[in-house]
Amino acid sequence: MQFILRAARYALPVAFFTYAAIFNLGYARFPGADEVPTDRTALTGSLTAKVDETYRKSLPHRDSAIGTLGALRYLAVGEGRKGVVIGSDGWLFTAEEIRPLTDDLDPSLDRIARIRDRLAAVGARLVVVPVPGKLDVHVAHSDPETAKGIATLYDAFLAGLRDREVPVLDARAALRVDAARDAAFFRTDTHWTPNGADHVARALAASGLVAQGETDFAVQTGQEKQFTGDLVSFVTSDDLAPKLGLMPEMATPYVVTPTTTGAGLDIFAGTEAGATLLIGTSYSANPTFSFAEALKLALRRDVLNLAEEGRGPARPMLDYLASPDFRDAPPEVVIWEFPVRYLTDPALWDAQGPVKSGA
Repeated sequence: MQFILRAARYALPVAFFTYAAIFNLGYARFPGADEVPTDRTALTGSLTAKVDETYRKSLPHRDSAIGTLGALRYLAVGEGRKGVVIGSDGWLFTAEEIRPLTDDLDPSLDRIARIRDRLAAVGARLVVVPVPGKLDVHVAHSDPETAKGIATLYDAFLAGLRDREVPVLDARAALRVDAARDAAFFRTDTHWTPNGADHVARALAASGLVAQGETDFAVQTGQEKQFTGDLVSFVTSDDLAPKLGLMPEMATPYVVTPTTTGAGLDIFAGTEAGATLLIGTSYSANPTFSFAEALKLALRRDVLNLAEEGRGPARPMLDYLASPDFRDAPPEVVIWEFPVRYLTDPALWDAQGPVKSGA
């Protein structure tokens, strides 16, 4: 059996490169004489870039070939490309959850404590909502040994924040309620489902970490949305994914509007003094998951969503603290959604510069 698996790993690349060689010779177009730089820029990468650009655009079947090779690899040996961890029953996990720690957690924990102090100095309360690893929550569809690292990281992060008296919610306990029904995270996507987000919002309201407000909301349910999970691209193409059992994800987002007179926030007018803010990543920023809306319902507070996609948990927070909105209209509460897998990214804080207690 081991021989067959090893043979499959070699056979698939051989088949792909044979295909590539045939089509390179027959179809791929390389730059003509008028497209090749003749000045000194040819020595600094312009020539290589031009060849690569023209080659990629002219080679036929490139995307379908990559998708087909990925599908064959997934079927033959149960593997994807670098960036994905293959689970059981069609579940996919991001490889970011198995990165080793590059250092201890103390520097990150100390930075978060200083941010807590910075907010407290203007009368604002910080509440951290750590997002646990999908491997950790849906361990039934993963290898327990593989999941052990991200689970340990979550435990250490939670304990470290509590040691520093930073208010923090145990969101993993809330998500595991939905994990039993396979509803906490999407099968082929990195993110939590609207159900998972709702359970976390309800857990935050029940924890007493954020005082209940007095605003009532009306719920408007949107149309059901179908999308391809963000981890599918590490396995195959969107078109081939369903044939491998990697079906499109479904979600029904919703929005809520305050029914109490004067209770709304004008999102185009900047923040108001005493506001409740949500800062974080795509778990909060993407309306498909409805986390901000779930918080409004659970807390009976209007919540201004300042989360951003694709920038990690640190940058949106640090940008806000450096903004005129923070200086001119300090909030009452800041809810900081923080996926723990980012703690293994060595660039989490470096790209932002130092976080100083007085700045």
